[in-house]
Amino acid sequence: MKRYLRGMVGFLIILISLAVAATAQDALKEGKWSMTMVTHMDNMSPEMAAAMQQMQNMTPEAKAAMQKAQEKMGFQVSSNGQDMTVMTTHCITNQNPVPQHLKDMNMENYCQQTHEINGGTVKFHLTCDHDDFQMESSGTMTYAGDSMTGSIKSHEVKAGKTLDSTINITGQYVGPC
Repeated sequence: MKRYLRGMVGFLIILISLAVAATAQDALKEGKWSMTMVTHMDNMSPEMAAAMQQMQNMTPEAKAAMQKAQEKMGFQVSSNGQDMTVMTTHCITNQNPVPQHLKDMNMENYCQQTHEINGGTVKFHLTCDHDDFQMESSGTMTYAGDSMTGSIKSHEVKAGKTLDSTINITGQYVGPC
């Protein structure tokens, strides 16, 4: 009987240790994250399509100058003519688990964001309403150790024109903020 109880206690300790380790692995890792966001836009305006095409056709010198300016602002943008790729770094915390661009856009006073964290998965919803601009976005981001993946679906209306987009995100933990 003592042997059985020792075995059960040992087995329970191992199970509890594995559960704690799994929970720690699945938790959101706070700190600086480098993220690559690939945006595909449906019903893109002709002006946006032309701008993306122009970006793709830039001379090497113009691309280098643009990249240098973007680096100073903390991001990199490129386009293949169809999709736009943004590479950036964000400090992610349990209080702010979604990359924030609202301050950069001067939209933080016009947007409402909710989020729910379950282990390393963050689900969020964002709505913005200001003058002739409305936006609604929902997404999920999953952090697992030093990497993350996510996707965001967004619907925007600006000056009566709509734009639907899907953003696929991958990221790597860089270090403390």
